Amino acid sequence: MIYVVIQFGCIIYLIINAQFDHLDVLSTSFIMLSIIIGLLAVVNMRLSNLNIVPTLKDRHQLVTHGIYRFIRHPMYTSVLLFCLSFTLTNLHSLSLLILLVLFIDLIFKSNVEEVLLTERFNTYHDYKNKTGRFLPFL
Repeated sequence: MIYVVIQFGCIIYLIINAQFDHLDVLSTSFIMLSIIIGLLAVVNMRLSNLNIVPTLKDRHQLVTHGIYRFIRHPMYTSVLLFCLSFTLTNLHSLSLLILLVLFIDLIFKSNVEEVLLTERFNTYHDYKNKTGRFLPFL
């Protein structure tokens, strides 16, 4: 799907253009936070639910505990924080534009997932109203 191609293209660009010798405390903190959020998401969702394409598996289960209690798409939050940390090491207009493209792409990708989740799970609408998309409480 096009969303996945755009997502990985943006991630690869930002990693390749990062200047690792410019990692500072803020960038390193974002990397560490992204790893923690990503690991929590994988542990809470179970590997059987993991899918990079915005589709649902036959035995897909709605996960609303752990980090998913606060954020509906913590894997995307993790990706955004990870990429933000690399953008901060090499701030220029193209990197900022690529980060913005990634953010918009993840919004569209999460919209597709949310339509599928709403169709499959009766409780998803209520869950969606109680949790933030990428950040808690937003």
